[in-house]
Parts: sequence; C-alpha cells; structure tokens
Amino acid sequence: MSGQINNPMKNGWDPENESWDEYKARRFEGRAGLGQPNSQKNARGECPETGEQKRKCRCRTCINRKNRAKGRRKQNMVRKKLGIPDRKFHGADAHEENWRSAVRIEVKAGKQVGPIATRFEKAEAQSWENVKNQVGGGRSKPFMMVAMPDSTSDGIVLFRLSQLREVIEGIMENWANPEEDK
Repeated sequence: MSGQINNPMKNGWDPENESWDEYKARRFEGRAGLGQPNSQKNARGECPETGEQKRKCRCRTCINRKNRAKGRRKQNMVRKKLGIPDRKFHGADAHEENWRSAVRIEVKAGKQVGPIATRFEKAEAQSWENVKNQVGGGRSKPFMMVAMPDSTSDGIVLFRLSQLREVIEGIMENWANPEEDK
C-alpha cells in the first residue's frame, strides 16, 4: 500500500493508462460540451406555446420573462450607479437583499412606478418654473422631491439617481451649516 494512491472518487479514470484529458474525452464523447446542455427556457427564439418570436409574444410566460429581465437590468444599473461592489459570485447580485450595502434597497421598474414618476416629473417641472423667477444660484442646485402622505409625519424622498452625489453633498452642507442665515 505504501506509495500507491487510491482514487477516492472511483470515477473510472485510470491515471496509469490514460491522461485526464483522454478520460474526459472518453467520458463525454458524443456531447457538444461538458456537462448538461444550456436551458432554452430564457434563450432567444420561438415561444414553445405560441410559436412567435419570444420578444414579440404576448403569452403570460413570455411577458413574465421580459419583466424579470427588465427588472434585473434596472437593478444592475442602480447597483453600479450607487457604487455597490460586485459579489464574488455574480448570481448573488441578482437580488438587492444580497448586495453589500449599508442601506436596504428595493428597485422597482415598469408600469408600477409610472404614477410615482409622473408626480416626480410634475414637481420637478414646477421647481424649474419657480427657478426661472429667482435671482441667484437656483439653477445649479439639484432637485429633490419630498412626498408627505396624509396621516403621517414621515416623508418619502425622491431624486434622480444621476444627481445622487449632488443631493447628498447638498444635504451634508445643510447639516454642516444649520444656522448660517440668522
């Protein structure tokens, strides 16, 4: 027994008579690649239910697939713009709960956020109208909307992701100089 290495996996490879590459070639001969074939469920092509192109199909499965893909694209965009570092295994980045962030984040996309965006854009347009009448540096300030729902004293803050740094710097400046105008 001394000097002899037993193969603990007992996978059929005989290291004395064939190389590892030869063993893999023998084991997987007749297959296109190593392991299982890729799933065609999310791939481009025709919908198995309707026969239409998946990107044009209106069946529930294809609609859900497109919505999920859009949500993941938007999540990834937000994660990058917020400077949240990638995880070692990128599959973990697919959900906001797994992000390495000091803040809990939930990204929403699609029609469900349409009314919020409409309100924000109207408030932003109103702010730009008011800035036209002001004298001073109002045009250089970033815009932030605070929604104050009825029956609560806690507000909801909204601003453009592209102005994140400017908004945070402005808030930090406000906190640093709270009594400057007295």
